[in-house]
Amino acid sequence: MKKLLYTLLVATSAHFAYADNAESAILSVSKTAESTPPAVVADPVLNSNAEFINRTAYIQNPYTGIPSGGGTLQAVQTGESQNAIHGFWKTLLNEGTYNVYAGMTGNLGNSSEKTTTTQWPNNNDITPYSYGANIFGQTGQIGGFSIGGLVTAMNPLFANQMNGDATQHSDPNFSIYTPSYSQIGISEAFLEYQYSNILNADIGYIAIDNSPWLGGTYFNNQLTMGNTYQGALVNLYAGSGWLLTGLAFNAAQYGAQMGFTGAPTITSFNTANGGTVANSIQSNGTASLGANYSTWDNNYNLRLWGYQFDNYGSLFYADNSLNIPINKSLSLNVAGQFGTDQQLFQNSSAVSQLTGQAIQSYFAGLKGGLTYDWFVLNLSANTTWGPSSAYGGGSIVTPYTSALNLDPLYSEGWSTNMATSGFTGWQYKAGTQFNFFSNNLSLQPAYIYVNSGNQQWNGTQEMDMLLNYSIPQVKGLFVFAVYANQWLPEQNPNGSNAWTSELGVFYTY
Repeated sequence: MKKLLYTLLVATSAHFAYADNAESAILSVSKTAESTPPAVVADPVLNSNAEFINRTAYIQNPYTGIPSGGGTLQAVQTGESQNAIHGFWKTLLNEGTYNVYAGMTGNLGNSSEKTTTTQWPNNNDITPYSYGANIFGQTGQIGGFSIGGLVTAMNPLFANQMNGDATQHSDPNFSIYTPSYSQIGISEAFLEYQYSNILNADIGYIAIDNSPWLGGTYFNNQLTMGNTYQGALVNLYAGSGWLLTGLAFNAAQYGAQMGFTGAPTITSFNTANGGTVANSIQSNGTASLGANYSTWDNNYNLRLWGYQFDNYGSLFYADNSLNIPINKSLSLNVAGQFGTDQQLFQNSSAVSQLTGQAIQSYFAGLKGGLTYDWFVLNLSANTTWGPSSAYGGGSIVTPYTSALNLDPLYSEGWSTNMATSGFTGWQYKAGTQFNFFSNNLSLQPAYIYVNSGNQQWNGTQEMDMLLNYSIPQVKGLFVFAVYANQWLPEQNPNGSNAWTSELGVFYTY
């Protein structure tokens, strides 16, 4: 009996001892869990191509992404049921976007007497001062459809007092992006359809800004719009980082040069032949297809594009870039590009009609650089070549980028550019950027050197300094300035030494 009682006591003690230990263990774990801080979850990385089409992207708005003192409204994901609640007109008018962009600029320079009829920025014999404003607006969506447009007004008063004889020069040879004369016009007027984040289509007077060999619209250092086009643009996100684009247009408008025309902007061909937009051979239109790819983290990008420029050749282009993050402050990057410009699908071109030479050019480029916190360094080189029988021995003919040196060549300078000027050979560039005051102020010095078989350009050197300052105390207010000095060979018709500069103050609301 004693043995039985002893056995029961031991068993019971063991049970309560186990229960107490288990409860203590649970309590201990609970206290440990409470004292451990929650894990920090990093913000998800958004693929840039996947985000290109969305309800608040406003692809046609040239001031999207620029710091603004107001303006752009908060878009609403509008479904049919919401339309019924909000009402047709409320949805149309209250769920869109708008921006006002205003400013003033002055362009100063000094050059030889040889440059009185050459393209800006080499043309420094006139000094245009400009002021004005652009107003953009786009409605909310009804069934995915919306409408929008942009009105430009430049120098409405005192143009003659500011610029004197320069007001008579209203053709593109005289600074088409900072006009010296009074003008008002419509730069954009379009119908847009958007389906989710998959499809975006625009038709009318439109902006095209994701195509490397078409002069874009989104510039923050010019008063007027960049190039706009009379045509249609379709962007399709195909998934897995691929953005596909198709476009076609039959006329273009260049900044302050109001009126859509079939003539291209000034190219190397037109410059060499003393041509302007006014007397260039017309083009019946342009068609283009492009594919842009980006990895999920946006560190690798690939672009493949083809263009058919009626009367101005066929251009095929590819580039890619790789960003290599080392740590939070340091990253490296490398990039390469290749393209060819040919006279395909047409027996003759504007070039062959006037020179007897066909378009046949090849070009390539390499770029490498690093970014460390507030400092950026990039080194780049480009080369252009072709058969001696081709136009310019291999000159690129680019109808819609040359007015502001807007082509994608890595080594372009503010004034010196292979595609705009039409020379072959090599061009090198060392560019840096210094950021200050929480990245509100940036300084960008650069040096460019040309090694070309064309004696008018061989040995050309250029030094640039660009300044951008976003004033934090007044959101939307910023200052842009540039100084570029170009040393040219004596054989160059532009003279041996020229400098150009611009100072602008702008406000976006």
